Amino acid sequence: MMERVWLAGWLCAACIGYGVVGCSSSDAGGGANGGSPTSVGGSSTSAGGSGSSMAGSSSSAGGSKSTAGGTSSNAGTGGMTSGGAGSCTPNLACKPVAPNTGDPYADCVARVNQFRACDCKPPLTQDKDGQACADQQAAYDAMKMSAHAGFGDDICKPDFFAQNECPGYGSKQDTIDGCAQQMFDEGPGPTNPCDGACYQAHGHFINMTGNYKMVTCGFATDADGKTWTVQNYR
Repeated sequence: MMERVWLAGWLCAACIGYGVVGCSSSDAGGGANGGSPTSVGGSSTSAGGSGSSMAGSSSSAGGSKSTAGGTSSNAGTGGMTSGGAGSCTPNLACKPVAPNTGDPYADCVARVNQFRACDCKPPLTQDKDGQACADQQAAYDAMKMSAHAGFGDDICKPDFFAQNECPGYGSKQDTIDGCAQQMFDEGPGPTNPCDGACYQAHGHFINMTGNYKMVTCGFATDADGKTWTVQNYR
């Protein structure tokens, strides 16, 4: 049984499968104080670390927490490269064009699946049963000004195994576009297993490309009009 651990920082994440909790503030130009976030948070599992909020534009990824795992989807523009029938070569430099259909819940899931395809992982299905809880968690985090607070406090069901979060962005589309790209840009860790400092630096990528079946996204707006978005995996 994994003990829940809490660390404070600009961005935090927690992961059950890896048994680590990490926080990373990198150089976050904004956060609760405004400006454009420029750093990507750490990640971890059974609980998420608590992170402070990041206001500003979509230049950085929020905290993440996860059980580990991997599956993925189609890459849209700039996705995976094919090495022949039945083969796939990961394209870790891919920059797919973010979907923008007017349905942010579906677009967020499609965005995750774009990046999973870039890493040759199968797509995740949209977890509509978890959407209400994801919205509650995002709202709770925005109220607390603390990433992963709702996930860690277990405020609603169903239970999720991992979470990535974009706290304090300018709009929902900013989180779907720039924040998700930064999460993927962390890339896989140089070691396997990737824990400790490695997980802090690569946890969002690990969660996004993990061995899950479903993902759901939740959105909320804080008192300053900034958008908080969670990606919940199970």
